[in-house]
Amino acid sequence: MGRRSLGEAGGWSMDLVRAVSTLRDAAGMTNQELIERTGMSSSYYYARLRGSAPFDANDIENIALALGTHPHEISRVAASIGAADEIEPRVQTRPRELGRRMTAIAHAPRVDGSAFDVDGLIQDLAERGVSLDLAEWTSLLAGTGDVSVRVRLLEGVSEYAGITPTYLLDLDDDEAAEVAEANIEFREALKSSGADSISARAVGDVSPAALRAIAQSLRSISAQ
Repeated sequence: MGRRSLGEAGGWSMDLVRAVSTLRDAAGMTNQELIERTGMSSSYYYARLRGSAPFDANDIENIALALGTHPHEISRVAASIGAADEIEPRVQTRPRELGRRMTAIAHAPRVDGSAFDVDGLIQDLAERGVSLDLAEWTSLLAGTGDVSVRVRLLEGVSEYAGITPTYLLDLDDDEAAEVAEANIEFREALKSSGADSISARAVGDVSPAALRAIAQSLRSISAQ
């Protein structure tokens, strides 16, 4: 990962973010409800979820009050998360191949037909308690990132895109790659043809060969 920008949240600050998310879920509260109870603006709150800046001590105190707990409890949960992070699962990758696959995912529509949006991904990951900044994302796409990558990060990217996590977690699984890349090709063909994006959810267990054949037909229709 690249050097952290001035003012960007550090490791402990992201542990606090994850603790807040954990306690918010335990309280059965949504992010919007927490924002309203703390009096923070949405932009302020989500910037801290993304790690663009850290929560300060007053923020933590206000969040604790909104959650009906004590700031020390947020710190305790954050400390337990930090300890777990020391043994957070990581997977050994081949950076260039991982970058190729992540680039393919990023350029294709998501499973619901919406565009893959990096800011949306970062926010989605933050809500799961997973940090990602643009420098790390750029290095992953370029194939210049670390060989060892966090499992939860790759799982989060896969889930945001609607692609099987195995596609990013196991670069030697040729069958998973075949399925995922046929699905990506099908989504791209759907988009270029202007077909209803919901069709991407309806393919079920169609084989990669069949998906590619459908994609080719869609491209042929679009070209006419």
